[in-house]
Amino acid sequence: MRRLFPLLGLLFLTIPLIEIALFIAIGDKIGLLATIAIVIATGVIGAGVISRQGLAVIETMQKDMDAGNLPVRPVLDGVMLIAAALLMITPGFFTDALGLVLAIPQARHFAAGLLQRFVKLRQATTYYEYRSYEADRQPRRPDGGGPVIEGEIVDDQEEPRENDPPRR
Repeated sequence: MRRLFPLLGLLFLTIPLIEIALFIAIGDKIGLLATIAIVIATGVIGAGVISRQGLAVIETMQKDMDAGNLPVRPVLDGVMLIAAALLMITPGFFTDALGLVLAIPQARHFAAGLLQRFVKLRQATTYYEYRSYEADRQPRRPDGGGPVIEGEIVDDQEEPRENDPPRR
């Protein structure tokens, strides 16, 4: 997790700089009004593409669930579509281009595969760390023997009768 924060900081610094440079370069070539019109148009077009693709993802998810399968890939597709929508809503040429790339199903499947591998890797690492941590915290017997196993005694015999001697 510590490696993620510097990366996010770098992204939050470089992406606006890229956007500003692109606005200046494109605005210089085609003019201010045309630049603003392109940014608005890409947002509207992106919203239409995302909504159509989102319906297809929901249909795939329903088919997987009806077949009794866990809809992992459609859920990842949905996450990628949300990312694409957020990128396209953000004003700018660079973020619009990234959003349009994620709106393409083949690119989205590729990105979802990368995300799935990353999550599986992190999950395996986290599970291993958790298990080793928990193993160290288990109570042990005072003589250094094996772990203490907590249990509950259950008496499965019938209730005592009046003439039965008391139990110890």
